[in-house]
Amino acid sequence: MKPILAVLSDGVQSDDLFVAREVKLPFFSSEFHFHEECQLVHIVKGSGKRIIGDLVDYFESGELIFLGSNIPHVWHNTQEQTNEDAPEPYAHSLSIHFNPAKLLMHLSAFGNIRKVESFLTKAQRGVELKSKSREQVVKLMYQILQLDGLQKIITLLEILNIMSSDTEYSLLASINYINYYQYHDSKRMDQVFKYIFDNFREDISLNTIADVANMNTFAFCRFFKARTQKSFTQFVNETRIGYACKLLGNKEASITDIAYECGFNNVSNFNRFFKVIKKVSPRQYRSQILS
Repeated sequence: MKPILAVLSDGVQSDDLFVAREVKLPFFSSEFHFHEECQLVHIVKGSGKRIIGDLVDYFESGELIFLGSNIPHVWHNTQEQTNEDAPEPYAHSLSIHFNPAKLLMHLSAFGNIRKVESFLTKAQRGVELKSKSREQVVKLMYQILQLDGLQKIITLLEILNIMSSDTEYSLLASINYINYYQYHDSKRMDQVFKYIFDNFREDISLNTIADVANMNTFAFCRFFKARTQKSFTQFVNETRIGYACKLLGNKEASITDIAYECGFNNVSNFNRFFKVIKKVSPRQYRSQILS
């Protein structure tokens, strides 16, 4: 089956080369989805869980992510961080969407585009930009919102040049990741992911999560593994470890308290899963981020 092509925006004309927007909401509300268009996202304000391909991780204000074509993704706020009555929106982002085939067709008229093509191919795993490149691109994203005409297009090309020339990025999805999602999977998987994100600190039984998906446990296990390329238990543990990474930034919190706060029933299990997923112990990870 063809991958789902999500509707990205209202009012975007078919002859638009790209669309840039600023979003301010009480919480990030998109569903788990993917689309042909590439997407550049800067999280100005907000934190929670995100999925990019087969990566389950915690996001915070300041990150800059570039997504290539058809990589499934979602940014999701946890309940305690969502307040619809807040005086200011908690979720604030900048984004740019463009069709890569259309852009490359136009660029090819001006010379060699292999560097950009190579970067867009890598970005099908998702790219996190860091260091000086992130600062430069974010500055240009703010500028592009105020521009129109040729200057707006020139600014997009500046962004592409910075990203494709950067050597300090991180690829997010695993090297063997393949998008196995089909059109009718999207809503069911979104419900499953959101339930996990809202309840990962509790013990989520297989019967409970199968009921969320409206499936029996055997069918759910096959369904979930085929689409995420990992077991349900592995996915939940990765969600918990992602949250633990955030908590480890607080040097006053004990590792034992963090283990229980993340939903692990003992510290040895926490240490074991943390080392499997992050390749270092929780204590080593804390030393790295606080050094």
